[in-house]
Amino acid sequence: MKITDVLKKGCVTLAPLAGYSDIAFRRLCRDFGADLTVTEMVSVAGLNYRGKKTTLLMRIAPNETPSCVQLFGREPEQFERALSHPEVQAFDIIDVNMGCPVRKVFGHGEGSALLTEPERAAAIVRALKKGDKPVTVKMRLGVTDKSGAVDFAKAMEQAGADLITVHGRTREQLYSGEADWDEIRKIASSVSVPVLGNGDVRDDNLKERSDGVYGVAIGRGAVENPQIFSGKRTLTRYEVFLKHLEYGLEYFGERYIVTTLRGFVPFYLKGIPDIKRIRNAAMVCKDKESLLEILRQVRE
Repeated sequence: MKITDVLKKGCVTLAPLAGYSDIAFRRLCRDFGADLTVTEMVSVAGLNYRGKKTTLLMRIAPNETPSCVQLFGREPEQFERALSHPEVQAFDIIDVNMGCPVRKVFGHGEGSALLTEPERAAAIVRALKKGDKPVTVKMRLGVTDKSGAVDFAKAMEQAGADLITVHGRTREQLYSGEADWDEIRKIASSVSVPVLGNGDVRDDNLKERSDGVYGVAIGRGAVENPQIFSGKRTLTRYEVFLKHLEYGLEYFGERYIVTTLRGFVPFYLKGIPDIKRIRNAAMVCKDKESLLEILRQVRE
């Protein structure tokens, strides 16, 4: 499979989001037209133990074609061993997390810490290229500054990466400030592989963000509005929530999915009147009926 055979120029994908992009949400985004959905990040070290949590992260929805798993770690040998795991083999594409900024990941030399070790990062890509699947990389612009972003992307291309997704912030920025789309486009023009831009993509700027890159990857903008992939709002927020709940109950127990969906409420309801009261009431719900009763107040 060539990445350009399944992802065409102008594609709009769901960026992986820890705590949000589980199988239910990915299925929902595919319903609305996402060209690709990526799992939450999966530890290559954790694959060796085949824990229940890892197995749950790696389920594939029936409409996820092509499918993509995101792996994280720092040892090339562990990534190579991951190729033989049945759970990994089930996916069509492998993405490598080189952008996660959270302390516990960065502190172990994983995620965005790999931006400081381009040789190790390249070795990880080469290890995965020993398999038969397209390998993609998700990176940031750097740890504290952006000066090495182009060189890092070139190193990933030379190592064999088939596509690079660039989040337009440094690790130090976390999710604050504005994503630097000029730098994203600079990287896109410096490599020959497709580059997806990521960061601050919303309904009102999707077309603008798509200029100068192969496609875009949407994270928080999709959590706020999963219908962003269809380019129009055909369902009310409450109807989207119902659909999300339906999928969640199919894959998870009621307690888990209610707790998970409470985390979506502030995003789903962003901008509506009286959001604070509704949000606060939703956050203490313990079952689906009480949660739905509160959200029925939302008619947009």
